Amino acid sequence: MSILNYTGGNLEADIQLPSSKSLSNRALLIQALCEQPFPIHSLSTAHDTKLLQSHLLQIKVTDTLCLLDCEDAGTPFRFLLAYACLQEDKTLFLTGTSRLLERPIQALVDALRFLGADIAFQPFEGRNGYLIQGKKITGGDLKISGGISSQFISALCLVAPCLENGLRITIDDQILSESYISMTLSMMKYFGITSRFEQQQIIIDAQPYCAREINIESDWSSATFFYAMSMLMPSVKIKLNGLQKNSLQGDARIISLAEDFGIETIFHADACLLQRTKEIDPHHNQQYDLRDVPDLAVPFLVACAMQYPKVTLCALDHLEWKESKRLSALQHELAKAGFHFTYQDNTLSFSPSVSANTHSPVLIETYNDHRILMAMSMLCLRGYTLQINDIHCVKKSFPNFFTEIKKAGFQRSESLPVSI
Repeated sequence: MSILNYTGGNLEADIQLPSSKSLSNRALLIQALCEQPFPIHSLSTAHDTKLLQSHLLQIKVTDTLCLLDCEDAGTPFRFLLAYACLQEDKTLFLTGTSRLLERPIQALVDALRFLGADIAFQPFEGRNGYLIQGKKITGGDLKISGGISSQFISALCLVAPCLENGLRITIDDQILSESYISMTLSMMKYFGITSRFEQQQIIIDAQPYCAREINIESDWSSATFFYAMSMLMPSVKIKLNGLQKNSLQGDARIISLAEDFGIETIFHADACLLQRTKEIDPHHNQQYDLRDVPDLAVPFLVACAMQYPKVTLCALDHLEWKESKRLSALQHELAKAGFHFTYQDNTLSFSPSVSANTHSPVLIETYNDHRILMAMSMLCLRGYTLQINDIHCVKKSFPNFFTEIKKAGFQRSESLPVSI
């Protein structure tokens, strides 16, 4: 059990962000698909990325049946599923935690089967998962829903240039997290792949990836937690290192969102400075559609719950399909500190906060979800002391999170488990 509180005054710190795991994961899959090797610099040290890197190497060196445990890592699971189908004469078994196997995957499985992939959901060595017989897949035309996960479409796009006939993907429904699809196509362009993304169709012809050295920029998803903290504080001077203004990452949208709450971003070379330029009325009542930036939505939601309860958010259904049921998890954990919200008819509305006792520690359940833990840490800025049941889940995206927030005035210590 860990104890977390805030001992600082003004929010000031020089923060070293992790490298982007979204860019890192895409670079690793492209590296595996490219005929020539190339170096990747500043690769993310997030657990998801290490897991993907390890499994890609395992596939490369194994000729017999290869068991790949993706644990709770959704992106590696979906990317590896598509990649594994192309590994001719290899047999691979993909599995993971029970939560991972509950998360959406069937639309991607169906799409790959339609293209001719050999995939069967079945038990192996006492675990459920997907048994894949790698084979030649020629590609062609297919339809897939865009309303479940952008990772399905990204996975298909990444392997498309390696298919004899390429892919022409028609996307049904409104696209969720479209910024991540754009990121994928931009990364592919960097490595020489041309594509067309118009209206609801993506066209990628057969073509080789070109080997190019790449340097991975810092992670805008991790940066959003410091922006959300800044939204809560009267005085802010936070330096975030390694970020680029013209980023491929969709979560850079936090720059414009934070401006609505008086936070200005000033770029200097390979870093940016956050500072408060004006006070914002706590009754600020704008509505925000966050369907394209689900990771950003988590800290933004918590900041609004704590200080801007007139704000409304929409299009967040897909948060229930992440590492945890994030809307439900946030609703339950925020209520412990007197902050409440409802989500009905695609709209999230906050209720007036109820005064809670900041003198008694609040026991926070993390649901083994890194973003829930990092977002709930912001309660400390309102005087709460948190008891946290699991701090290690931050390794999924931001292994040094607690080291970095210590620079901003947070303090963590260890305690004995408490009775519930």
